[in-house]
Amino acid sequence: MGNTFYIVRHGQTNWNIQGKTQGHGNSDLTESGESQARQLAESLVNRNIDYIYSSDLGRAVQTAELIGNKLGLKVEMTEGLREMGFGVWEGLLIKEIQKDYADTYKTWRDEPHMVNIPGGETLHIIKQRVDKFIEEINEKYDNKNIILVTHSITLRVMLLSFLNSGMENIYRIKQDNTALNIVEFKEYGPVVEKMNDTRHLIKDEKISNSALE
Repeated sequence: MGNTFYIVRHGQTNWNIQGKTQGHGNSDLTESGESQARQLAESLVNRNIDYIYSSDLGRAVQTAELIGNKLGLKVEMTEGLREMGFGVWEGLLIKEIQKDYADTYKTWRDEPHMVNIPGGETLHIIKQRVDKFIEEINEKYDNKNIILVTHSITLRVMLLSFLNSGMENIYRIKQDNTALNIVEFKEYGPVVEKMNDTRHLIKDEKISNSALE
């Protein structure tokens, strides 16, 4: 048997509400974001989780620690789960990006796998990063239940990679705050069992003003 991954996006942040691009920049969780993380943690109590890994960016760490506190597990931080770096776009609203970087933004919307944001990363860089991380974790552990706390773009890249799908399909997958995705590794490869599940949330707040989703 292989490992089972419980892959989650961080809780709602102040920049999520404002519609600002985050990337490697950081914004703290809102009160709702903290509540989302606690509700998710409660839903995972009976899942026999063995380890928690988190992106080393603050909003993911906050989310992971709230989950870890509930489950009695220490959070391991890693750059392997970091969000895509958006370079000069970080901290900007969508209307600002559209105005100042119109051509690059059009590429992001029409051919996201081809975009090259000044000072930022590409989707292929993110794929290489998460593929390497997953490979290392699967070499280190076997038959374990492992939570991974990450970010919207990184999580979608990870799921596309599991499905052997191209990065041009990034918009075909949605990831809400603290959405739960479950992926089990079998002898023939990864099997996606659950995607973008937010049933753990009592009040499921959807944010539609994100700059890059």
